[in-house]
Amino acid sequence: MAMYTVLFLLLLIASFGFGFIINMLTKKFPWTSTVVAVVIGGYLLLSLEGVSNKLITSLPVLGGGIIATMTIRTLQRRGFKMFG
Repeated sequence: MAMYTVLFLLLLIASFGFGFIINMLTKKFPWTSTVVAVVIGGYLLLSLEGVSNKLITSLPVLGGGIIATMTIRTLQRRGFKMFG
């Protein structure tokens, strides 16, 4: 159980970091990381076997992409020039 918790957290942090970098590179399209996360999460849902494997790998990928998008959007709204 502890291994799955660590895996879940690592995937969440890695997908957030990847999504944040993707959003910084594509400033004009802030929803890019969400689209990439949905595509990767959908692929993981279709390719893996077992309910626990699907949930442990696809949920943090989707969550990290969505959180990265929300973070970039918040930073843009607050006027940070680096993100806008």
